[in-house]
Amino acid sequence: MVNSFYIFSPLLFYIVFLRSSLDPVLELTKVAGIGMGAVLNLLVVCFFVIVCFIKKFELPRSFFKVWSLFIVTGLISLVISPDKLGSARSFFAVLTYYSIFSLSFYFIKSREDFASIIKLVVYSAVIPFCFVFKEFALPAASYTKDGFRLFASFSHPNIFAFYLVLVISMCFYAMKSKVIMFEASFIKHAKLILFFGIICLLITKTRSAWAALLFVFIFYGLLSERRYLLYLFVLGAVAMFIPSIQERVVDIFSGVTADDLAYGEVLNSYAWRQIVWIASWDYIIAKPFFGHGYDTFSYYFLEFFPLEGSSKFDAHNAYVQIAFDMGFVGVIGFLTIFLSIIKEMLSYYKFDKPGTAILLGVILSYMLVCYSDNMFFYLSYNWYFWLVMGSFYYLSRLEASSLHRSLHAVNV
Repeated sequence: MVNSFYIFSPLLFYIVFLRSSLDPVLELTKVAGIGMGAVLNLLVVCFFVIVCFIKKFELPRSFFKVWSLFIVTGLISLVISPDKLGSARSFFAVLTYYSIFSLSFYFIKSREDFASIIKLVVYSAVIPFCFVFKEFALPAASYTKDGFRLFASFSHPNIFAFYLVLVISMCFYAMKSKVIMFEASFIKHAKLILFFGIICLLITKTRSAWAALLFVFIFYGLLSERRYLLYLFVLGAVAMFIPSIQERVVDIFSGVTADDLAYGEVLNSYAWRQIVWIASWDYIIAKPFFGHGYDTFSYYFLEFFPLEGSSKFDAHNAYVQIAFDMGFVGVIGFLTIFLSIIKEMLSYYKFDKPGTAILLGVILSYMLVCYSDNMFFYLSYNWYFWLVMGSFYYLSRLEASSLHRSLHAVNV
């Protein structure tokens, strides 16, 4: 099926479609931390700017309102930052998210166009899955301190895991949506990709991604089909008999905290993160409005957490990270993006309850996982996430506008 997305720019289509598979190649091109990945980011932003000029900035004001506070606060944080070059390089990734989100305005002209975006995301998993077979055949490179973990074509198992959550959710969306229609052949492919994706997700051993996918299914079950809650309970009970899964889940509830830590014991990852967050609080309060500069948490890390020695870390919490980097104004801007999209989703819920329930679950699970991970730093995954969110955001407005015109015509 030919649609405006493919016609508009084959180059952009291939860049986005292949982005999930490009990390190994892009890593080889890096010199002094900069490589072809930066060039791709620049291409996407430049493409957006050029399109805006060609189309005489036809973007609706709402697109600017959704992101404006966060973008403006980010630019202010660049001026404040003690590491302006590093902050600018990191913040440029955010500009690619905004570009991809906003470009959907020019691509989505019908439900069929939105269906094509879903297909793009689902089929983009095919090449990463080929990398998975290579990992099974040659497992040595995939062993970490937590044992064997899949990362496919991504630079870290966590990024692959969250990407899988999105792909699985879009497969499920294709199976359940009552408004966006998909071909029977694609539904068959989606079922296969969903099944294999769940297996891969389990082997990534990324607990927060497990929780994110569970949240999507639970949310769908509560709003649409309650029987899925029973399915999840049974499957969850069975999964707990798998030693590697059981070990990862039990570690969260190990009960080892800073207060009862005995000599020689190690904090579980969640307890360690909580201590880091608390340690950063005085720095956050010291500059509450615009923060210390975008992506400077690791820059200041050893000042407020000297116990770590010489290693620098990010917050592993998007809200703490943004509060530190961009102040509470940045946090408000960040939440504004999600609340604006959720508002549109709720307005579309009456059109497609099952499909919208899944998309609501996806965005709410993203916000949930932001509590324990730096979701905004996972560039390749975020491209797909914001493409879906932007496409649905404009589709919902397109449908609302169409309905309004129909009602007006009837009244006339």
